[in-house]
Amino acid sequence: MAAQDLQQYETSRNIPYTYTNAQIDSITNILRHYFYEASYDKVIEETPTLIDNARDINYKMGERRLISILGNAFIQLDDIDKASEFFNKALLRAQKEKDTVSLGTLFINLGNTYIKKDPQRAISYFENAYEAGKQLESDRIIFIALNNLSELYVGTKDLQKAQYYVDKALPLLLNSKTIDEALRDEYIATVYHVQGAIFLLQEKNDQAIEYILKSMKVGKGKYQEETLLNNFTNLIDAYENTGQYEKLNVIRKRYDSLRDKRYEADKILQQQIARSKFNLDQYEQDLKASELERQLAEQKASKSKLLSIFSLTLGGILLLILALLLYVRRKRFKLLKDLKAKNAQYLEAKEKSERLTQAKTQLFSTISHELRTPLYGIIGLSSILLKDPKFQNNLEDLTSLKFSADYLLALVNDILNLNKLDSQSGQHIQNSNFKLESLIHNITQSFEFINQQNNNSVYIDIDPTIPKILLGDQTKVSQVLMNLVSNASKFTQDGRIDIIVKKHYIDDKKVSLSFSIMDTGIGIPEEQKEKIFEEFTQGANYSEYEGTGLGLPIVNKILAILGSKLMFESTYGKGTTFSCILTFSRGAADMPEDTNREDVCVKKLQDKKILIVDDNKINQLVTQKVLEQHGMLHGVANNGLDALEKVKEHAFDAILMDVNMPVMNGLDSSKAMRDFGLNTPIIALTAVNAVNPEKDFGTYGIDDAIVKPYRTEQLLELLVKYIY
Repeated sequence: MAAQDLQQYETSRNIPYTYTNAQIDSITNILRHYFYEASYDKVIEETPTLIDNARDINYKMGERRLISILGNAFIQLDDIDKASEFFNKALLRAQKEKDTVSLGTLFINLGNTYIKKDPQRAISYFENAYEAGKQLESDRIIFIALNNLSELYVGTKDLQKAQYYVDKALPLLLNSKTIDEALRDEYIATVYHVQGAIFLLQEKNDQAIEYILKSMKVGKGKYQEETLLNNFTNLIDAYENTGQYEKLNVIRKRYDSLRDKRYEADKILQQQIARSKFNLDQYEQDLKASELERQLAEQKASKSKLLSIFSLTLGGILLLILALLLYVRRKRFKLLKDLKAKNAQYLEAKEKSERLTQAKTQLFSTISHELRTPLYGIIGLSSILLKDPKFQNNLEDLTSLKFSADYLLALVNDILNLNKLDSQSGQHIQNSNFKLESLIHNITQSFEFINQQNNNSVYIDIDPTIPKILLGDQTKVSQVLMNLVSNASKFTQDGRIDIIVKKHYIDDKKVSLSFSIMDTGIGIPEEQKEKIFEEFTQGANYSEYEGTGLGLPIVNKILAILGSKLMFESTYGKGTTFSCILTFSRGAADMPEDTNREDVCVKKLQDKKILIVDDNKINQLVTQKVLEQHGMLHGVANNGLDALEKVKEHAFDAILMDVNMPVMNGLDSSKAMRDFGLNTPIIALTAVNAVNPEKDFGTYGIDDAIVKPYRTEQLLELLVKYIY
């Protein structure tokens, strides 16, 4: 900066004037000159007016630079409260204006404000800066946040987290195309410095020496003296730990020389800071005195007006009160009349809403029963025929038939699940122990047919350090993964699908995992990305693909219940990645290993006699075939009344009871059986999801319930449970 520019600004700065962008940039350089010569009082005196000027002409870049200079001046004066107050006001303004660029810079400035006095608070701000940098795709902001986080965690001796952020910062620097080349070597040297400090604290002295020397070589003449001094200090410790005393003495001489120079510079700086503080205090005192004089003058002027205004005001107030009372009286009568009318409308609307809700519940119940009952027959018969050696020549046709039925069932379940998730019962979380690896393998097997049709390869990558047994809501996790894998399988052809589970965070009690479903499918166009979470909506480019458009809305609602959210990245024509983070508790260590449940059931259930109560002949046939395949005997009743007669005449080991039947339904029949003392286990086979099985079925004497269509293994498990 030329001396004549500084002199010209000093002469004209008290003249009221609105500056242009270029003039603000020039004055900003002058203020930087004040800052670096420690004239912080001048910075604090001049900068606020210029910030207002930049805001008036909507010069955002100039405003950000001036805010940074002013806030850091407060930091240098050790006035953390004022720096924090100033940066936080700017932060609120940036959030209100949705100025994402300023948000990233302000989070970094706030982190720097607390970096010495409150490291944990500084960490929080740098983490926010990191997230803002990702949104802006600003490699510079991301790097500064990562580097400061790594240095803070070195300071707190949390080496695992420090290493985590170093591992993210270095590849970013090496691969970034946007970071200024003039700053890249300085940044790399800083990362090497942190890595060296981590190795030193880990007592890996040789590696520490290697990275410290790399830092000094790359950053020579480019990075700050403080970083160089820290490198010298760490190198001295490393040489001493490894007994390299000759090298230690050489480094110590360079360190002592640099430290002495730094000491003299610090003394001068402290004198300048003291002068700035004194000037600033004097400026504030003059400002307070001026303000006090102005207030006294205003008080004298106002007293003369008060007396003359008081009498007029009092008379006006009395008239106003009288008019107001009359107005309120009329308004009150009108309000009471309107309120009665509104109450009548509300009651009518409430009754109508309750009727609609009841009708909606009844509709979904009817749909559930009327669709699931024939699907039970189709899925059950196709499953039986698939296991019959006589039909091996028709295996492909039967597989297609069963897949189509399973697909239709999935659509029905999507509609019913969407309704259930909006209800209070759908918000309930039911935790149980489960094996993550088994869960994921079962899900991939469910889509084996469609992936074979689409010629897709499916790969599973589960971090081996993740605990084998987790405690969480297995059903909701399954629904999330099923929908995401279903979309990947449906929209990918001749491609690859990756199911990846990695550790996000683990401690003694909690396990936080990152789930990613990656595919090389058709991807999502930019104009469709905001619409994919709308219910019953599919993009215009997806009309050739089957589906209701409910998968992602269901996933979003389930993840909200589980305290997470769905994130995605997609490039049209290249593929899509959906991801989320879910937190579980560590599961029970004594959970039994998976066994071949079907074999166990066959051995225990052979020759047991089961009563099938169902009014649908096809459903009777399916259940008979299942029981016969596993060596069980059976009897059949066409309705609840028929079942009552059967159990009075014959003994059965268990009863499979349909709920909705003519003549007498399953609930009344079960209650009647219990009333005359029958203790035989009763399992309800129903096409309707019960909101509360114990309340809905238990009061009628039913021991348990299973929703049709069901897996054969589920039925066998329940029979084993209640017969033995």
